[in-house]
Amino acid sequence: MTETNALGYPKLVPKNPVPSDIDISKQIVKDVGLLPILDVAKQVGLKEDEVIPWGIAKAKIPLKVRDSRKDVPNGNYVVVTGINPTPLGEGKSTTTIGLAQALGAILGKKTIACIRQPSQGPTFGIKGGAAGGGYAQGEFA
Repeated sequence: MTETNALGYPKLVPKNPVPSDIDISKQIVKDVGLLPILDVAKQVGLKEDEVIPWGIAKAKIPLKVRDSRKDVPNGNYVVVTGINPTPLGEGKSTTTIGLAQALGAILGKKTIACIRQPSQGPTFGIKGGAAGGGYAQGEFA
């Protein structure tokens, strides 16, 4: 029997030998599919009114959530950047998901992988291309 989490989804269980990527993908689609973002939010302790769904698989989290969790210890933010893809195409996205899965399944940590977030740029948010290339930082008189 497959072990499940509090919401009834199968827990990630490492396998040895490691299955091929296509076998893993087929198994995930068969067993779970794409998790609704509100279920993902519940798994990390967010309330439904603290999540603004952006389709089924994405959401925005208002800054007020930070205030409601001021007594909760901070987590860690890991940036995966500047990786040259392997000949098989494994690069930043694959590494990001692998790290999140390892931290969750092996170390038992609550993890969220954010891929395709706006560029943080060389100075962490002041000048990132996806966030306006510096134009978004201007002051208005």
